[in-house]
Amino acid sequence: MKIVVIGNGMVGYKFCEKLVAKSNPGQFSITVFGEEIRPAYDRVHLSEFFSGKSAEDLSLAPVAWYINNNITLYLSDPVQHIDR
Repeated sequence: MKIVVIGNGMVGYKFCEKLVAKSNPGQFSITVFGEEIRPAYDRVHLSEFFSGKSAEDLSLAPVAWYINNNITLYLSDPVQHIDR
């Protein structure tokens, strides 16, 4: 089954995290589209970036997490149209 996630914010990431945890390997083909240049990060604590936290500190998962979980991740790729 193919699953396409539009948005790689906290909710999109958590959805993928839960789906991976509860599914069997290879059960789903997951593709994620994110508008931003970075993988999901903690927007709630974004102001802490200006207090010395790094982008890595705020990251929810590195690109390697998506690769290791067979998730195709498109960054800087906002969805403009869906053609089913």
